[in-house]
Amino acid sequence: MKKETILNLLTKELVTTKPRKNEVTTQNITSTLITAATNLAFVNESCKSSGKVSKSQVIYRKLDGTTLKQIQTCFQQHTLKFLRLLKLFSRNRRLILSFDTTKEAFYGEFSKAEDRLYLHQGSIAKESEYYYEFLTVAITCNNGTKYIIDGRIVASGRYIEDYIYQMASYVKKYLSLELILFDRGFTSWGVIYKLKKLNVPYLIFWKDSGDWSKNEFCWMDDGEFKEIEREDKYNPGNTNYRVRSKFVLIKQLEYEDKKYDWIFATNVKLKSAEAYVKRYKKRWGIETIYRVTDDIRAYTTSTKAKIRYFLFMITCFVYNIWRCFQMFIGEDFTLANFKTNVIIYLAKRGRIYPTHYDYFEKTAQEIL
Repeated sequence: MKKETILNLLTKELVTTKPRKNEVTTQNITSTLITAATNLAFVNESCKSSGKVSKSQVIYRKLDGTTLKQIQTCFQQHTLKFLRLLKLFSRNRRLILSFDTTKEAFYGEFSKAEDRLYLHQGSIAKESEYYYEFLTVAITCNNGTKYIIDGRIVASGRYIEDYIYQMASYVKKYLSLELILFDRGFTSWGVIYKLKKLNVPYLIFWKDSGDWSKNEFCWMDDGEFKEIEREDKYNPGNTNYRVRSKFVLIKQLEYEDKKYDWIFATNVKLKSAEAYVKRYKKRWGIETIYRVTDDIRAYTTSTKAKIRYFLFMITCFVYNIWRCFQMFIGEDFTLANFKTNVIIYLAKRGRIYPTHYDYFEKTAQEIL
């Protein structure tokens, strides 16, 4: 299959609803959503500017009767296309994945929100006292194949390890895993319990707490590392589990001209302190992903978790399309110009109808 044929098939999948007679088309919806995303605008504003969809509720009604699970499954099915291409290019080698969370501020009164279960208390932006949280898992190898594999909207008070278990179970079916990476925000014996249950390789940058690590570090030399076994309790609900894991302690290893103590919970064995830190550094590829997706977000004032989740997953899918373009076209298809290139490609093939197409084409010619 030619690369242009593959890209054409992928771009059609942004919105999969089939309109009835006299309803807006998939192209109308896709155009509006991409216009909102690339302009960091609200969907309703993009409806007014494009003139293709009368208001955002026309789009949101397409989700009536759709569950969060169905949105996730739809994203997973379409993402498998990227994974098949990735396997061809990577020759099916083992991959490094990373989990992380990203937040979206909620502006409004908590009491008036429709899905309060998904609102977390905390201020991440001015005049916002609550936020939505999304958990994603992505390929973060250093060879350019950084794809978002799955994503969930996180309910307040829910055990994060349950989401991790479900998502890791999914990726394990389709990918050969070298390692799954987590930052200190995932310091939890529950996370370890779930990962061991799946028998997947993990490396968690552990939050330093308590005297146990201090007592170990005081007997170590700078640059030295040691492995110890620890055990603790995991008590979800009324259960009581004992969980064991290996911990790697690294004392004052230099990174970016500064020395740090490092603690990792892991079930993999590497040859040196530098090897553990080098593996963990591959997790920071997901921070790069979030910097990109922060520039292609479609916003909404809706308090329905389903709509928030749908728009977030649209963002993730647009990001994956860009990565697919880059795989075929090359590294010249950069972070700086990808939005312009994607819009021109889609517009020329009748996939979308951006209002300012002439401006985008002129900009692209200047860049390229």
